Amino acid sequence: MDNKKVTAQCEFEIVSAADLIDGLGTLTGRSGQGVIIPPPGDGPDNPLAWAIQDVSMASHARDEQEQARLCTNAVVGSRRALGCLVEWYVERDLGKWCKYPPGSPKQQAEFLMRRGIIDELTSRVLERAVDKRNRVEHDYVTPDLATAEDVVELLRRTMTIIRNQSNPSLAPWVFGIFLGGYGHGDHGRYATFGGWCEPLAVFSRFPPRPWVGLVLPDGEARALVRHAYLDNTTVEELVQLLALAEQKYGHTSSFMDLKSRELMGSELGLMIDK
Repeated sequence: MDNKKVTAQCEFEIVSAADLIDGLGTLTGRSGQGVIIPPPGDGPDNPLAWAIQDVSMASHARDEQEQARLCTNAVVGSRRALGCLVEWYVERDLGKWCKYPPGSPKQQAEFLMRRGIIDELTSRVLERAVDKRNRVEHDYVTPDLATAEDVVELLRRTMTIIRNQSNPSLAPWVFGIFLGGYGHGDHGRYATFGGWCEPLAVFSRFPPRPWVGLVLPDGEARALVRHAYLDNTTVEELVQLLALAEQKYGHTSSFMDLKSRELMGSELGLMIDK
């Protein structure tokens, strides 16, 4: 049995995102591997839980000023939770690294809608909820109890539905199959490469400069990597590339933490250091 080590040999070529869209449209493959992405900061769960607690306490408050304070905190807290969840999705699908990334609530809602995470109706509902929050924070309007209850309940139910439909922590990385593996040994994490099997679509979020590209094998170990840096890629192009990869390969089927995927990327020769 031949146990010789196979070393990946990748040649990188910079192309436009439009070229990648054309190239990806000609490929087919099978499944792939993804990355587990932690939430931004402390995540959306605590702010939402605090908002629910605040609005519940407001309903029992006898002092008007105390009720107003709790209602304000509830609206602001629930919107913070929503904002965190939305940013989690934008990061998951690499939108934050694009040229002109979605920054405003409207742009972020459109990004989620185009990625199929929310529909147009949900997008409009969320925009109205954001407007109520903005009136609290920017126009210094104190919400009454009914408004606070409506906003918190709306956002709680909406966030639950969205997360049930699409897990914000499961991100794309490689679409397609290659030979290799990873695990933990006496010296910590390790990864192995055994050879290319088929063309791959890669969405690399790793520093110093995230990119998207196609790995085109030329034998067991050699491959041409045609890639475009995400900071030169528009949101429109990114959405097209993600949709095409999912259409051509199906959704990724296995997920590991960022450190393990970064180690595997290095073993595959896919880590660009400049």
